[in-house]
Amino acid sequence: MAWGLPGWSWVSQHTRSASAGVMPPLAGESLNGDREMTDEKLYGVHPILEALQEERRRIGKVFISAQRRGAEVQRIIALAERRGIPVIAVERAQLQQLLGHGAHQGVVALIAPHVYQPWAEVIAHVTAVPGAHTILVLDGVTDVGNFAALIRSAAAFGVHAIVLPRHEAVPLTPAVAKRSAGAIEHVSIVRVVNLVRALDELKQHGFWVYGADMQADLTVAHLRWPERVVLVLGAEGGGIRRLVRERCDGLVRIPMHPGTHSLNVAMAGAIILAYRWNHCVVHTADAK
Repeated sequence: MAWGLPGWSWVSQHTRSASAGVMPPLAGESLNGDREMTDEKLYGVHPILEALQEERRRIGKVFISAQRRGAEVQRIIALAERRGIPVIAVERAQLQQLLGHGAHQGVVALIAPHVYQPWAEVIAHVTAVPGAHTILVLDGVTDVGNFAALIRSAAAFGVHAIVLPRHEAVPLTPAVAKRSAGAIEHVSIVRVVNLVRALDELKQHGFWVYGADMQADLTVAHLRWPERVVLVLGAEGGGIRRLVRERCDGLVRIPMHPGTHSLNVAMAGAIILAYRWNHCVVHTADAK
C-alpha cells in the first residue's frame, strides 16, 4: 500500500488492505474476533487520538482510509503500533459503509464501549484526596450537542466527574465522543439512580451545591467559591427539577448585558466552569 508519506514505511508490514469496492466482513473472524463483535465504532481523528493516548479503553483495530494523509494520522498509526493494535488500510467508501455516514474523517476504530465510573469510586476519591474538587451534575440535559460541549468544558476546566441521572440523560455513544473531540476520554462520567441522594452524599463530604438559574440574585462573579463545589445544570426550558433545586445551597447566574436572552445550557455551563476554574487557579497560586 503506498501511503506517500515519509516515516510510514512500516505500514506495509503492519497493516492489511481490504480489496477496493468490497467491505471487509467486520463481524467475521478476518477483521473481528468474537470479543470485538460488541465493540463500538469510534470515528474521527481527535476522538481516536485521545482514546489511543489515554489508554482507558481497549482498542481492537484501527481502520484508516488509503486516501487519508497528514501528521495526525501518522500519530494515530504510531500510537497504535506502540500498543500493538492492528492498523488496516481500507477504501474511504468502505468506512462509510461501515458507519452509515461520512463523518469519520478517514479513521475508524473498534473500541470497547465507554464505561460509567462507579459512584462509589467517586466518593472514595473525594474522601481520600484533600483539596479543591469540582463536580458537574446534569439534571435532564438530553441534547447530544449540549452534552458533548459540556464534556469538553468539563475537561478544560478541571471537573473531576460529571454526574447524570439514569433516565433523561444522553448515553455515552461514539457520536458523543466525536462531538466532544475526544474529551470524553479525560473526564469520569457517572450515572446514578437518584440525583437527590447523590447530592446529599456529596454534601456529607464537604461539597457546596450551586444551581445555575438565570433569575438568581447572586452572580458567579461575586460568589465566594468554597473549596468543594457541585454545579447543577438543568434542562433547557424546564431548568432544575424541584427536588434537586431544594438540595442546592444557592442559585447563581451569569452577569449579562440587560435585555439579552439566556444562553444555552452548554454555553452557560462553560462560562460558570471557567469562573470556577479561575478561582481555583488563583487560589492555588496565592497559596504558594
